[in-house]
This record gives sequence, structure tokens and C-alpha cells, in this order.
Amino acid sequence: MSPDGQYIYFNRNGQLWRVNGDGTHEQQVQGMPGLCNVGEAWVPFGAGVYFMGCGKDGQHVEYLDLATHQVKVIYKPLNPPGDWLGGLSVSPDGKYLLYPQVDEQSSNLMLVENWR
Repeated sequence: MSPDGQYIYFNRNGQLWRVNGDGTHEQQVQGMPGLCNVGEAWVPFGAGVYFMGCGKDGQHVEYLDLATHQVKVIYKPLNPPGDWLGGLSVSPDGKYLLYPQVDEQSSNLMLVENWR
């Protein structure tokens, strides 16, 4: 939902859409690039939308200004999260943006002897 409660945002087939709070006037968000395989990684804030963009140079946090329809790269993570991001979050005062980062992945194989 937008901070002012006017719109509800949702993902439809990799595109960001919005609808009025009363369920009327459904429309695709103009200027928003297609969402990556991390389609849940966007959050409306202020006069725009923060989202995890994916380009030829990898994933980065971007901001779409809804008034101008311009996209600006905010930050390029050193270790992007890959296929599943788990969402973005912005503090109420707009000073902080939280995103997950993958620092390490590992797995352990275990041998169970005499298993029946």
C-alpha cells in the first residue's frame, strides 16, 4: 500500500500494478521496468517505489520516481541475493533501506551408517 493509503500495489506477471484503495482503476505502473525473478523485492515509499532491479551488470537497489517515471540506481550490493530476496524495507523516516545480502552459502552431507 502507498504511504498515503491511496493505492494498493501488486505484482502481475512480472509487472508492477496499482489499484485505488477502494479497488477501482487498476493500472500498470508507468516507467517501472519488469520485475526480476525476485518479484517481491519492491516497496512503495514517498513519491516512488524502491525495488531490486536486474540488469546486464547484476542486481541493484533502484528507485522509480512516480511523478517523472525516471529510475535511479541507489546501491549495487557486493553479494546480491540471487533468486529469492525476501523483500525490501524502508524505515518510516526514509533514512534507512534494508535488503538481504548473501555472504556465504554452504551445505553439509552426512553419512548415516547401518540405516534400515
